[in-house]
Amino acid sequence: NYEQVLGRDFERFGDALLWVDRCPLGAGAFASTGYPIDREYTAELLGFPEVLENSMDCVSGRDFCIETIAACTILMTTLSRLCEEMVVWSSTFAGVVNLHDAYCSTSSIMPQKKNPDCAEIMRGKTASAAGALAASVALVKGLPMSYNRDMQDLWNHLWRAVSDAKSSIKIMSGMIRTAEFNKAKLAEEAEKGFSTATELADVIVRNYGLPFRTAHGIVGRAVRLGKLDIDTLEEAASEMAGISLKKKGLNAKTLKKALDVEFSVQERKATGGPAPNSVQKCIERRKADLKEDLEWTDAYRARAQSAIEKMIKEAEEMIKK
Repeated sequence: NYEQVLGRDFERFGDALLWVDRCPLGAGAFASTGYPIDREYTAELLGFPEVLENSMDCVSGRDFCIETIAACTILMTTLSRLCEEMVVWSSTFAGVVNLHDAYCSTSSIMPQKKNPDCAEIMRGKTASAAGALAASVALVKGLPMSYNRDMQDLWNHLWRAVSDAKSSIKIMSGMIRTAEFNKAKLAEEAEKGFSTATELADVIVRNYGLPFRTAHGIVGRAVRLGKLDIDTLEEAASEMAGISLKKKGLNAKTLKKALDVEFSVQERKATGGPAPNSVQKCIERRKADLKEDLEWTDAYRARAQSAIEKMIKEAEEMIKK
């Protein structure tokens, strides 16, 4: 699920780039210039796909900065949520993941304690990104349409937000890649807390034609009674709906299957569900998306590099003249 969210985060940077990637050169102080320059040509030499047309907007517009900071902040929020998962899951209380020592430190007083430092620091940097976004909006909101010195402070917020986002992505990648998940513990936890009660209600609906609200009430009552066995369900069905599930066909074999965690997971086979086949299809789609993203990134870098080479060549030709 985090990959899908991060995919949207990546697209937001692409959206922000649409406005960042426009050339302001030639706008002058605010009213362009009287020199006979070709703005489209200079934009091409600098690697921009097009010019930012209005000269006043070129010097006074900073919405592209705010949009980029916003993209960084949303990305950092995603990473912060994942960090919180790692902090909780790696705790002694949960014990379902072991983070690599490279991303942790020992306690200054408790020799047995392992602190998930990188995850906690990343959460803190998310607050800084959110602060940078708020500060940037507040900085720009009251400025008239021209260049104002106030804008100088905006760059500090932008560069810090971008720097923190870049370093956080790199650290998160390593932290997740080297994390060790305790599969046995996860399987054990999956059995607890009547985790398959919903599947049992679904089985009652599918097999015996009861409305889900009724099945939900029966199973919920059985849970409150403390058991999900035949007799308890029969008591709950009689109390909540005045019916007998035994007479409708519920038996020990059906109940055991309904309460099986693996069966419950395999039944969730709709698009995006946790059934193995659904997950595999999702992974394949995400890999295809990642391939497209990498190709787009490579193409953008190649275009920028080609522009640099063309600019150098043009400069050399001009020098010869």
